[in-house]
Amino acid sequence: MNDDEAAFVEQLGQHLYGRGMQRMAGRMWAYLLICEPADQTADQLVEALHASRGAISGAARDLANAGVIRRGRRRGERREYFSVPAGSIRRLVGDTGRVLASGREIADEGLALLAGQPPAVRERLQEFRDIYAYYEREWPRVVERYLEDRNGPDRPVANSADRAIPPPAVGAIERAGASTNATGRATGAPGRNQTA
Repeated sequence: MNDDEAAFVEQLGQHLYGRGMQRMAGRMWAYLLICEPADQTADQLVEALHASRGAISGAARDLANAGVIRRGRRRGERREYFSVPAGSIRRLVGDTGRVLASGREIADEGLALLAGQPPAVRERLQEFRDIYAYYEREWPRVVERYLEDRNGPDRPVANSADRAIPPPAVGAIERAGASTNATGRATGAPGRNQTA
């Protein structure tokens, strides 16, 4: 990995960390998006990312549980290979609708608690609820428009993963490390309850 690629990996890894992904998982995924060959062994990832085998193993587990990397072996080899499968990015953002719905539901519960309060008291939470509800309602159309643009008449469909968005990976990011409370809602920053 050259200096420019390393800078990209760090930048995208930091971006993903800021959105709830483990730092090493973000760096590993960023590298797998640009590396050549696309399939990398744990040893190759250790060397490229200057990371321990334990950090790579934990990141691989989190990313595989979230459905954004593929892990497998080649016939006759004991080494495991890691890659980013087609559709994994859409799987990652596909969960956004569920996250928006959860935030809107929590806001609805908060507004019910404030039912007897004057409108001025409810206003801040009402705005929070309304914007989540708006994006929850619009998100499926955003994804549909993206797929129409990506798969327009002048662009060949590379594979079946480009034909339709897969169903949201329910709790994909939370499965990568967040705990949930009794209602099943995430209680911590997604993917950060384990150390890299």
